[in-house]
Amino acid sequence: MGLSYDDFRDRHVIVTGAGAGIGRATALAFAAQGARVTAIDIDAAGLRATADAVPDAAPGIATAPCDLADPAALEATFRAALDRDGAVRCLVNNAGVDRRIAFADMTPDDWRWMLAVNLDHQMLAARLVAPRMDLSDGHAAIVNMTSSAWMKLAGNLAAYHAAKAGIVGLTRGLARDLGPDGITVNAIAPGRVVTERVAGQVSPEWQAETRALQCVPRLIAPADIAASALWLGSAAARTITGQTLVVDGGVV
Repeated sequence: MGLSYDDFRDRHVIVTGAGAGIGRATALAFAAQGARVTAIDIDAAGLRATADAVPDAAPGIATAPCDLADPAALEATFRAALDRDGAVRCLVNNAGVDRRIAFADMTPDDWRWMLAVNLDHQMLAARLVAPRMDLSDGHAAIVNMTSSAWMKLAGNLAAYHAAKAGIVGLTRGLARDLGPDGITVNAIAPGRVVTERVAGQVSPEWQAETRALQCVPRLIAPADIAASALWLGSAAARTITGQTLVVDGGVV
């Protein structure tokens, strides 16, 4: 049985990268708590599928297709969401891409794009939302999605690792800057998560390897990460800030 967080009921929550995977699970988890969710993603069809999956008893999800690597589009999308649904109780910066690019082949444009998709938009979103956060009960939250991947040694992921490590630094800096206003800022670092995209590709060998790597031999689902986002965004975690919660079954 899932936990109940009444502090989200009829409060505005924004989730980026909500067209699939962790983002979809997170948007649905907040909606199930009674939140009015704005779901943002570049994938309009994915957003429609997310909205269609909302439980009947929950408020609907407002969808907002947007290329978050485009600062002008991001600002217009966020301002429209704020004007429509008002102050934000929780922002979940989830969008990201784990494209592998060999370092020898990486161009400056590749580097800038990877940082724009994975890191820059989190700063821009926080900058737009922070002055418009719902502090009616003295607390609001930003949850940034990083990854445990950058804590390991893996090839062809230099730009991705730089961005995801940067998210931890951004989180700590924002925690200090926004804490006096009652806004907590934390990060989640997922391990191997069996998203819809991954589920069709995993072999029995991959599953066995994953279970062996983890202290807890349970494959991690998007809903597991969403549950962590709910907790960090809730008043239950109102004195926790500047932290990175690793959700990987006990690998790092």
